[in-house]
Amino acid sequence: MSRFKQVSSIFFVLGFCSCLALTGLIRYASGWSERRMEHREATVAESDAEFYKNGTCPTCRLISTKHWKVGRLKDNNDLHLESARRLGITPFETNADFEAQISGLLRRRKLKKVEDDSHYRVQNLTHSYPYLVPEAIDLMEEIGKRFQTKLKSLGIDPHYLLVSSVLRTMESQYGLGKRNANATKNMSAHLYGTTIDITYKEFLPMHETHAPEGFCRHDMLRHPLAEVLTELSSEGRCRVVQEVRQACYHITVNR
Repeated sequence: MSRFKQVSSIFFVLGFCSCLALTGLIRYASGWSERRMEHREATVAESDAEFYKNGTCPTCRLISTKHWKVGRLKDNNDLHLESARRLGITPFETNADFEAQISGLLRRRKLKKVEDDSHYRVQNLTHSYPYLVPEAIDLMEEIGKRFQTKLKSLGIDPHYLLVSSVLRTMESQYGLGKRNANATKNMSAHLYGTTIDITYKEFLPMHETHAPEGFCRHDMLRHPLAEVLTELSSEGRCRVVQEVRQACYHITVNR
């Protein structure tokens, strides 16, 4: 056998063995992934959390077939600022200034801390502080109560609302504006402690177990929430705008 044929045979054998090894590795990885998914589903079941794969959730089907009484929810920034300036605190330039004075604002009841309660949960806040004027706290509680009442009337299990942004300083507003087009380059009602963002993309079930990737997070619950905000807006209680990129309702207390 010539040297060329010997080398060719060696490369053929090596290639064939490599293909067999790669096929075995893919099969093993696929089986491991399936076992991991089964384990994750079992863990979810053990925690009494019930999730449905996207497109199969009976709650979403119920919500999507209802006629919703939802307004435009497009109050412009000037309307938000008018309410904020009338009811809010004086904006702070820097985070350090705010942190130095927060205890005094709390003592004088100019602000109250936003904490988890029976209706909502506060997400990890990276560009805002969990404080609001008392009137805004009252508004949040009213939103939560009406939302839960609406879910109960629909036969839907209770879910927490998720608060994604609260009070900002000029410094934090500027930092957020670099990555969020909704964070206006001018003034924001968030500077006055009168305004909250509530996400409509995700709602947390009362058992507080987040849905795994690929499972329903009840995104359609934004419709009952939008109805509540429409009611409160028509009563003159708040200003509301639906933000698209950040998937949240930007809500400012009005009275």
